[in-house]
Amino acid sequence: MRDLYVWTDWFTELAGKIAERDEAYLAEAAKKVEWRNDDKVQPLLNYGDENIDPFSFFYTLAQRGQDVGSRKRIYPSIKEVFNMEGQPPIELEDGFIFPTPPYNASVLFHDDRQGNPKLLWNLFRRAVRGLDSVAPEDFGGALKIRHVGKVKLTQALFLINSSQFIPCDGKMDPFIDPPTGKFNWTTYRGWLREVRDLFPGCEPYEINLFAYLHSSGRLPVHLDRCFQISTHAHDPNDRARDFWNGTDPKLKQLYFEPNNWVFPGGPARGKDWTYEPQDGDHGYPLRDPRAGDVMLVRTANRVGRGIGIVYKNDYRDRLAEDSRIHVVWVNKESGELSRETPAPGFPPAWERGFSRAWEKTTETFRSTQTYGKTFALLDRLSDREGPMVNQETPRQPDAEHPRNRILYGPPGTGKTYHTVDYALAIIDGVNAKDVNHDIERFHDLRFNANSGDGHIATITFHQNFAYEDFIEGIRPILNDGAEGQIGYRLHNGIFKQIAEAARREGDKRFVLIVDEINRGNIAKIFGELITLIEESRRIGQADATEVTLPYSKKSFGVPDNLYLIGTMNTADRSIQLLDTALRRRFAFVEMMPEPEHKGISMDVEGVDCQKMLKTMNARITTLLDREHQIGHTYLLGIDTMEKLSDAFRNRIFPLLQEYFFDDWSKIRAVLGANSFVSEQDAADLLPGSEQADEDGKIYERLPVNDNRWEKPEEYQKIYSDKR
Repeated sequence: MRDLYVWTDWFTELAGKIAERDEAYLAEAAKKVEWRNDDKVQPLLNYGDENIDPFSFFYTLAQRGQDVGSRKRIYPSIKEVFNMEGQPPIELEDGFIFPTPPYNASVLFHDDRQGNPKLLWNLFRRAVRGLDSVAPEDFGGALKIRHVGKVKLTQALFLINSSQFIPCDGKMDPFIDPPTGKFNWTTYRGWLREVRDLFPGCEPYEINLFAYLHSSGRLPVHLDRCFQISTHAHDPNDRARDFWNGTDPKLKQLYFEPNNWVFPGGPARGKDWTYEPQDGDHGYPLRDPRAGDVMLVRTANRVGRGIGIVYKNDYRDRLAEDSRIHVVWVNKESGELSRETPAPGFPPAWERGFSRAWEKTTETFRSTQTYGKTFALLDRLSDREGPMVNQETPRQPDAEHPRNRILYGPPGTGKTYHTVDYALAIIDGVNAKDVNHDIERFHDLRFNANSGDGHIATITFHQNFAYEDFIEGIRPILNDGAEGQIGYRLHNGIFKQIAEAARREGDKRFVLIVDEINRGNIAKIFGELITLIEESRRIGQADATEVTLPYSKKSFGVPDNLYLIGTMNTADRSIQLLDTALRRRFAFVEMMPEPEHKGISMDVEGVDCQKMLKTMNARITTLLDREHQIGHTYLLGIDTMEKLSDAFRNRIFPLLQEYFFDDWSKIRAVLGANSFVSEQDAADLLPGSEQADEDGKIYERLPVNDNRWEKPEEYQKIYSDKR
């Protein structure tokens, strides 16, 4: 969770290096940065060295580094040019949540050289030092520059020094009214104080993150779902140890406050740790907290430590020692609680019958001066969201998604299944993890090429799929007036059809799902459009590009509101290596097997299917590779021995045969030498024959009608240590 703020240290280091040097240093350095992957010049460099000011530089960096592909090019380049020490994890999408100007927006702090570079440099160096160093006249002077307003200036200041400034933009409006009257340094500082007062102890970059996540719909506030947890982390061996914060280097990776998480288990646990309720303790419903729930943190029963909003819960997928409930802090002030907090206060009241205990817990925090304002804020946010959810008021899409994305992994990991969630998340403008898997709504949104209705189209690539099927081509038709005469007409492929629909409705989002994307000949299918699907090349972006199509001779470009989602099976040996051009233009989301998926039974007549799948995949990884594991969907919903035997006979066993090309010894090794594969010496079958290899083995698959397919002990042998 700390990775969500890793960009701040990197930007701070970069700002410090620039502030230490002169104007000529930045001008020369900016020219060396690999801003683009084409032959065009970045606008930052088009107006002379004197106009390469630090504000234009940082705003350009924020704009150009929105997607993973651009960051992979730009950030390493900046690291080298400016001799940076660290580098953020550029493939972590959530690690780059900060103001990002649209690609078609002006990022320069001047208008065709009409600016004030000297003033901007002075304001920049003072902003790096801190809020109190800024001169009001410099701030006011920057506001007077054409195309530089309140939002643009405060966002740039935040990028330069995210521990001192906060963007004064629309994302903060749900929390506090925007400044009224003439906007200047005095009104901005007053507004900053009010914002900081709303989030006691929180850094500006933490406040901005919450504002961004909440305004985008990714982090609502569920004030009716409050949980509490102690910083003692239920470590029975050391009740004096406090995990809120501290200086012990051995506990650095465990502290709640700096790592933005909470957890109930102490560090001295086994790898398969799960919480065991103590006497008088009703237990922790660890899987229950979800995004938007409120987490109250205390030490013992009389000291409050902070309030966080749940961002992600590892326990929803697996109960393990290293699992965490990740939170975004909205209050990090410690304060004495008005009364003792009930000990079993973690469970939600509406589900577990601890109504009074839960009410006392929230009342204890709510009535304390330290947390009163926070609850007032959460009350307002909850009230804002209530009517929106209950009345199903349509909301404009907010959450950003890569325009091109591929879900990849072994078979049976739910890639095609999850394209539904990703597509709906794109349409609704929310994060995929916050979407319910609504297949009926997905079908209702299917794109109709004839009428142009709908927003989601699905196709599957194969070896014979061509450009003429995807974009446009000539197809033969039988003329009505002349029997046997063949005519020809122009046919629009699915990509062109949905792209034109997206262009007509620019205020809505469209999605094209390409299943098995790497089974097609990418160069043959996409043709010249492989360039046009790049985010920076799309219509409406700074580098918008159009081409003349070969058949229709019409100009064509890819609209910015069309999203591509592909799936790729990494175990398919019949496909060629993924085209490099495609790999560079798509964000890749790995989907691997989840042996501990809650849909996999741990007791099918004594068979632990989770442990069995985990063991088999470990052996497959050792004997072959990790890309050929068995997906968890093969065992979802298996609750009887009949279903388990059917899944093994007809799905899992044939998959193993395909993986190992009938190398029966390896298949037998994966299955723990159970009875599904029998082994016999070749010499026993051909006694006295010179043709028999004395070391040879003959393997045979268990017949489909053999009752051992339904014997629990045969499946237990796969993972048993007593083999």
